[in-house]
Amino acid sequence: MQTLRRIPYYHQILSDMEQKGEQFVSSKYLAHFFHVDDTQVRKDVSVIGYKGKPKSGYSVSGLKGAIGDFLGINTENTAILIGVGRLGSALIEYPGLSEYGLKLVAVFDSNPVKQDKVIGGFTVLPMESLKRVIQSFDVGIAIITVPKNAAQGVCDLVVEQNIKAIWNFAPTQLSASADVTVRNENMAVGLALLSHYLKKRKAESAIFA
Repeated sequence: MQTLRRIPYYHQILSDMEQKGEQFVSSKYLAHFFHVDDTQVRKDVSVIGYKGKPKSGYSVSGLKGAIGDFLGINTENTAILIGVGRLGSALIEYPGLSEYGLKLVAVFDSNPVKQDKVIGGFTVLPMESLKRVIQSFDVGIAIITVPKNAAQGVCDLVVEQNIKAIWNFAPTQLSASADVTVRNENMAVGLALLSHYLKKRKAESAIFA
């Protein structure tokens, strides 16, 4: 559903506007970010259940708050991260996670060399501590940043501990039961798509040159 894909980006745009002190935004302004008609923006906002004001448009803070409620990011969600390689370490120290209601409570790695090291204020824990931590903090989300060949095993392990949401950064599609939501962030696929679009653009330019 394209509307659901756009809504988190609306929140990001509104956050930037709010930081600049802007109070109102028009549907036309939001529309230009997505190359859609402003009527589509109004339809998107109607899904959220928020109404603007005639002539003034939408309240920046009001719409941002309504989107936050709709997405559930105004409610804090606890998370763990498994795999403290370069990508995992970068995510641990990324401050933007908290802006979307994500509270990281613990990080894990199976490599004894990495265990007990401190990254972003977190002491890296062994996988043996996984069950205890998940139960103690009522963890809802597991972030997986392990190598491809270890990802499915880690996925199975956290699902056994009743984790219902997985954010996967390993370059592989994970398989889980229907009641588990898996979001795959495959950067290799994203790069491949960019390469395809660039190749297509170059071919079109050569035709009309």
